Amino acid sequence: MRLLEKFPKPSLKLGKKSAEPSLKRAKKSRKGSSINIHALGYRLLGDFPARIFPLSKKTRESLLKANIRINHVVYVSSMLFWVVVASVLPLPISFFIISTLVSLLRLQFPGWFPLFLSFIISLVSGGVTFVLFLYYPIYKASALKRLIEKNLVYSANYMTILSSAGATTEDTFNSLRRVGQVFGLRDSASSIVKHVELLGEDTIAALDGESRRTPSKEYADFLQGYIATIQSGGNVQNYLMTMAKKFMDSRRRLLNKMIGQLGLAGELFVAALVALPIIMVTMLSIMGFFGGEVMGGLSAPQLMAMMVYVLIPFTAVGVLVFIDAVMASW
Repeated sequence: MRLLEKFPKPSLKLGKKSAEPSLKRAKKSRKGSSINIHALGYRLLGDFPARIFPLSKKTRESLLKANIRINHVVYVSSMLFWVVVASVLPLPISFFIISTLVSLLRLQFPGWFPLFLSFIISLVSGGVTFVLFLYYPIYKASALKRLIEKNLVYSANYMTILSSAGATTEDTFNSLRRVGQVFGLRDSASSIVKHVELLGEDTIAALDGESRRTPSKEYADFLQGYIATIQSGGNVQNYLMTMAKKFMDSRRRLLNKMIGQLGLAGELFVAALVALPIIMVTMLSIMGFFGGEVMGGLSAPQLMAMMVYVLIPFTAVGVLVFIDAVMASW
């Protein structure tokens, strides 16, 4: 009833002209939402792929943890459909392109080579599509996990403030549902409120269910501790305050570790991309005066070109990837 009170009652004074555009928009929205890439595969294949796919249960768990609101049966059917499309469609296209290039460039290849290469391209395309569908929920769950754990210290402090002001559990998660986007908990809080107010579950069951669905172990442990505090009649405010201090200490340790890793990345950058190129260019320039081969049958100018166009760019990319991996937890 609380949720229904927040919405205004529909006005009965709407005329026919004002009602028609909204009805048209609603029909158009329903039509557009019903036709999508996942529904197409399910309409053609039904639930057969989900019954034979060995990872169907794990896919369902990954979709729940990633908060992707698609039934796992529909998702698996869509995955199989698009894998078949990605495997079959490139076959004639790649065969035509390869055959045309071979004839135009007058390359000497066996007659079966264009078909063989097209078949390889088709298999690679289907395999890449399968891997993308399979690991997309895992990637989304991992990103959601990082977002929740990054802001968990702020969420705990926010809940402590609300509890100190006398807010109940339902009021706390209702407030998180409205402002939870800042903390990465809006969907989680909305799910809890939905299970309580619309599905009629009690607060403990809703919190327990959310702790099982969330991809973050820290957040799941936090909810389980919250449940245990309520059931044992403990002081929720003290529990939230204790957890907020714990998350602050954990965050401080993480930041100190990150600073050390960034210092290592800085030293690696200076050594590999500043000092090493200068030393190598100087040495190779001196060796170039004497001529001949320097290493591996390569002359000094060839080694210098290799260092400039291969070694330095790949080293720079490696340093950037390392820095990005360190900063991902921030």
